[in-house]
Amino acid sequence: MKLLEYVKILEGQSRGARMEAIKDLLTTLQVPFQTHEYESGTNIIVSSGQPLSLGIGSHFDAVPGSPGANDNASAVAVCLGVLSGLSGRRPVHFGVNFYFFDEEETGLKGSAAYVKQFGINHLVGLINLEMCGFGDRIALWPLSEESAGKVLLTLEEQAENERIFVKRFDKIVTNYADHLSFRKAGLSDAFSVTCISAKELEVAYHYYQALQAGADQAILAGIMSRAPLFEHYHQPTDRSI
Repeated sequence: MKLLEYVKILEGQSRGARMEAIKDLLTTLQVPFQTHEYESGTNIIVSSGQPLSLGIGSHFDAVPGSPGANDNASAVAVCLGVLSGLSGRRPVHFGVNFYFFDEEETGLKGSAAYVKQFGINHLVGLINLEMCGFGDRIALWPLSEESAGKVLLTLEEQAENERIFVKRFDKIVTNYADHLSFRKAGLSDAFSVTCISAKELEVAYHYYQALQAGADQAILAGIMSRAPLFEHYHQPTDRSI
């Protein structure tokens, strides 16, 4: 199944319907999974069963009134695509766990509940996927030039080998995403990945120029609104077509 087909299955659905759709898709892919129920929601976990694993995560909920195609059905689709691609293959030195987090949009509740129950000692790092349906370049955030970590540096090295443009940002719109739950618990090699276009890079250049010049929040918000990525962010227009 193509990634866009996954997005179309999920977009416009309620939170509960999205959860059930992901479970059905994992079953179709013959991928064993478990549910992690907490006080107000349910995460879906695909565990490698290895004592040490890389985490790859995405949240499946959307803000009320938004179909949630890019935010965040696109990221769920990428997770499912990677899972499908790994079928029958296993990394040598560690496993790969996949997380489909609930309630990111209402306070990172799903990822926080996961960390509270399971901790982070079984993880070498976390790659959190956020808005992956737009653009042919990759933004890594929130990261500075001083940021380091085996997962981060390996991802950047592989992107360079594949001639994929990757750039670190210390901030997109907010540093608020599921990576934060893991960082707060002490997992420093945890960050988010968002797909962007050349236009986003142009807007980012002007944004950081204005930031250095001491522009107020209204001006900064106006600059960011020019980025196509944010035109449909949390809006009823966040659709795949």
